[in-house]
Amino acid sequence: MERNIYDRKSVHSLILYFSIPAIFSLIVEIMASVVDTVFAGHLGEISIDALTAMGLLSPILGIYTAVQALFAVSTAIMIARYLTCKEVRTEYFLTGLGMTLVLSVMVSIGSFLFMPGLLSLLGAEGQAAILAEKYLRIQLFSNVFSALGYTLTSCIRAFGYPAMEMGITSLSVVVNIVFNAILVFVFDWGFVGLACGTFVSELFCCALSILWLKHHQFLELKCALSWGKFKSHTAELLKLGIAQTIIQSLGGCATFCVNQSLMLYTTMSHVAVWNVAQQIYTLFLMPIVGITQGVQTIIAYFDGQQEEDKRKKTLVSTIGYTVLYGLMGVVLIYTFGTNILSVFSNSSDVYQLGNEVLRIIFLTFPLMGIFYTIMTLYEVTGHEGKAVFLILMRQ
Repeated sequence: MERNIYDRKSVHSLILYFSIPAIFSLIVEIMASVVDTVFAGHLGEISIDALTAMGLLSPILGIYTAVQALFAVSTAIMIARYLTCKEVRTEYFLTGLGMTLVLSVMVSIGSFLFMPGLLSLLGAEGQAAILAEKYLRIQLFSNVFSALGYTLTSCIRAFGYPAMEMGITSLSVVVNIVFNAILVFVFDWGFVGLACGTFVSELFCCALSILWLKHHQFLELKCALSWGKFKSHTAELLKLGIAQTIIQSLGGCATFCVNQSLMLYTTMSHVAVWNVAQQIYTLFLMPIVGITQGVQTIIAYFDGQQEEDKRKKTLVSTIGYTVLYGLMGVVLIYTFGTNILSVFSNSSDVYQLGNEVLRIIFLTFPLMGIFYTIMTLYEVTGHEGKAVFLILMRQ
């Protein structure tokens, strides 16, 4: 029988093979938000209001991403675990994809019904509130396709094609940038054009992923999946994915608390500065998350094959890579922080306040690699309770 990719390559080669595309894909994925922030920071007179609106919306958008991770992460893990058993992996794939669609539609409908209350809770007012509402209405449609795209591309990686995942997400960001530029500067749609550009890119990512999976016969809709198996698989996927969802949801809650404190004790421009600083932090964090996401499928495979030595070696190597990267990140921020801020805005407020904020929040950045690696181990090996405990303690 032909050996699969997990058996042919060494542990270090596997980490690089799966992590580099995962890192690139996550950076590209977060670039949808980063690109919107960069464009918003250069909208002339409304740039501060636009940045403030995005800052106020960041908690709810973060929760959307957290909910998307629930089935995207767990479905990829189960596909890797049962990679050599086509029938079982297909059952988990279809279950995860179906639940992703159902959950994302429910979240979007619920957000639409309670939108006025959500915006009021977030503290949106004046011009920032108007812009936030226009942006969020379009994001509710994007949320469904973004969720499906997240699950589909994660599964493409788990099937053993991380480079294809990287290619699809890269093309999606290019589409986002192109449509942002066209809709904002050619059609003069302003802030609404940013949301529309994101929607087009998410739709493109979802459609291209489906076409690729169908062409390579991974997406088999005729699979005999009974209701009993569907419920059982759904429960297992929920159990696996809940840790990742909680950590991202708590991140959104933390952002909400910071925004409320800033609005209470400072000015709205501080919300804009904090939004820019968080975008930069998240962008730097993506390689750490990417390494651990890439390693998820490796650990899941070795765990399924009961290869304990390779699993341990994978963990030790992952911690080494992520801590080293964390130290490099701190050096870059302390050396080029102002230059990085200049990409996001030409406002003097952003320069002065943003640099100080960045220096503080990056002090503990090297520790994030250790945290995410341990959480990944617990998540993949059936110790979800310990993973959730770590997340709660950190928050």
